[in-house]
Amino acid sequence: MVLDRRFGIEYQPVVDLASGQTVGHEALARFRDGRGCAMSPPAVFARLHREPSLLLHVELETTRLALERAPAGPIYVNIDPDSFHAGGVAGENALLEALSAAVGPVVVEAIETTSLSDSLRGGAMVRAIRARGIAVALDDVGAPGGLLSLELLAEVDVLKLDRSWLTRAQDPRSRAVLDAISALARRLGTRTVLEGVETAAHMALARELCVDAVQGFLFRDRFQASHIVP
Repeated sequence: MVLDRRFGIEYQPVVDLASGQTVGHEALARFRDGRGCAMSPPAVFARLHREPSLLLHVELETTRLALERAPAGPIYVNIDPDSFHAGGVAGENALLEALSAAVGPVVVEAIETTSLSDSLRGGAMVRAIRARGIAVALDDVGAPGGLLSLELLAEVDVLKLDRSWLTRAQDPRSRAVLDAISALARRLGTRTVLEGVETAAHMALARELCVDAVQGFLFRDRFQASHIVP
């Protein structure tokens, strides 16, 4: 894959449910091709996974940019276990060093895994990051096809509930699972964020669940973007 792409960062607000105030931002990589046309981030990263060294390079550069231009308050950054482990042992890991050098507070988002090997890599990454005193969020909790690690569930600082719950919560059994996850998070003192919130009905569900914060296109007027850079 030739790296002739341009990239930037979009900062999406994490909004406190009780106060309605922005209490952090998630930094999301955005890509454009040589003609200036937007590219799908999942498609870009899917191709990058074929070349681990290039994946590490791109994730390192987007992470540095995200931290450098971050708004005030905690910044949530997504780190792929594959790129993290491509960086070598934890003590010499470039991604870990970039996160440790951040001026403001950082929360690293680790995604739910889809295989045992992914789970082992993700767990090792989470432990290395937390050993540096950096907070960790488990992202996409409950996503279809994901494997929920009970070990990670007890270790992380934030649970980000996958947007699929917004429709699945209509099913009584799914809702029972969601209520149980939310109750467990409260018992553990783990903060919860409901993702994908777009409507008043979604906000009503968030209040029923007693989550701490929400995120989604309902707050698109608060989105911020960095400039696309070479």
